[in-house]
Amino acid sequence: MPNGAFRGTVPPVPVPGSFSREAHHNSLMQRVTAERPTQPNRARTLRGIRPRREVERFESLVGELSAAMARVSADAVDCEIESWLGKICRALDLDRSAIYERDSPDEPVRPTHTWVRPNCPPFPRHYDPEKLFPRSTQLVMAGKMLTFARPSDIPVENQDARRAVARYGPKASAAIPMWAGGKVIGAATFGKFRSVREWPPELLEHLSLAVRLLGSAIERKQAEAERRATRAQLQVASRRNMMSELVASLAHEINQPLGAILSNLGGLARLLSRNNPDPAMALAAVNNAMEDTKRAAEIIRRIRFMFKAHSEHKTAIGIRALVTEVVQMIVSEASMRDISVRIVVSPSVQRIVGDRIQLQQCIMNLLLNAFDAITEAKSDHREVTIKVAPEKIGSISVRVSDTGAGIDPAVADRLFEPFVTTKSNGMGLGLLVTRSIVENHGGKIWATPNSDRGTTFAFTLPLVQRQAGASKDVR
Repeated sequence: MPNGAFRGTVPPVPVPGSFSREAHHNSLMQRVTAERPTQPNRARTLRGIRPRREVERFESLVGELSAAMARVSADAVDCEIESWLGKICRALDLDRSAIYERDSPDEPVRPTHTWVRPNCPPFPRHYDPEKLFPRSTQLVMAGKMLTFARPSDIPVENQDARRAVARYGPKASAAIPMWAGGKVIGAATFGKFRSVREWPPELLEHLSLAVRLLGSAIERKQAEAERRATRAQLQVASRRNMMSELVASLAHEINQPLGAILSNLGGLARLLSRNNPDPAMALAAVNNAMEDTKRAAEIIRRIRFMFKAHSEHKTAIGIRALVTEVVQMIVSEASMRDISVRIVVSPSVQRIVGDRIQLQQCIMNLLLNAFDAITEAKSDHREVTIKVAPEKIGSISVRVSDTGAGIDPAVADRLFEPFVTTKSNGMGLGLLVTRSIVENHGGKIWATPNSDRGTTFAFTLPLVQRQAGASKDVR
């Protein structure tokens, strides 16, 4: 009976102590009609409770993910991400997940991290989302989230996605842009193959947050890789400059005796040509010796030319930013040695003019020397201070102070000469290279003992002059 049959009527009131069939029938109908509406309400309530509980559990999992991504090292990010893709899929009863990245704007989108539930379809070989569904990939990489709970939900205009779904068989999927640093650096996909799957808005919100956390970890890994690459570049430049100075020193030492040999042989040739029974043979031998001597000098000249930096790129540079960049490059080295680095830059310091790479190398050489001095001295006060302040009109000074044991007086006056070192395994070329860079920039370098402990290495650099016309470097 419809519920409306009871509208506008009053049910009969049974007489106490009596019971009739009509009264029993009426009370039974009242109970049935009163219970009927509660059954669908209860089902709807149960259907609402399940997604809510799932969202609450997943929200807690995202909190754990945030803590894990914050403490994982850059080297372990990839393994940690693949582990968490599995945790996310198991928590949401999904079957497959992947992270996609683009190395550069001209490079294709490629899967970098994947997770697949056992007995579920693996990713196809040579999987290229931009070829399979170019429009959908373009939308996601532009920052738009794409989801479908069942294949029939895919819009007609997304024919590329419909074809891919029909070919590879997912029954539900979510493709979420991966944001980091204010831009989309990739995407994450989550799919289900066993059945359809609804995507409540609150769940998608937490899933987007999880993808953003993964993106931040990937960005941190990429930044660390870039720092290491820059440091490796500086190390290569350092070795090149060391070799250049080494060859220059050897050439200087060798060219002196070679010049003497050349002069002596020239005199001998003249003597033999005047009074010798077989002057032709003597002259041939002497001429050969002279040519060999010239050839040796030419080889040395070519080696020196090979390692010499032929071009420089001097620009106006912010010294605070430059020093900060170098400190960030070696922050892991300082942390590993338990050394703190303090930067003090005078507010009145203006921009300097110079070659950024060479000056980075110069500061890094002095910082690493300071680290070595503290480590070898086993000092309890482990700190390096970098101070930048005006020196004289038109220049500034950069001072790197350590808390090591100080410099051996026996080599204090020869620190910047080739092959002079206080390290047990040093080559004695680092300070030589540093001096060469500083002097090439029109500055000077020196070392002084600190009043309490350790040593301060200082050098000067020219400030940007308005009439110099140097190009600006905003960093």
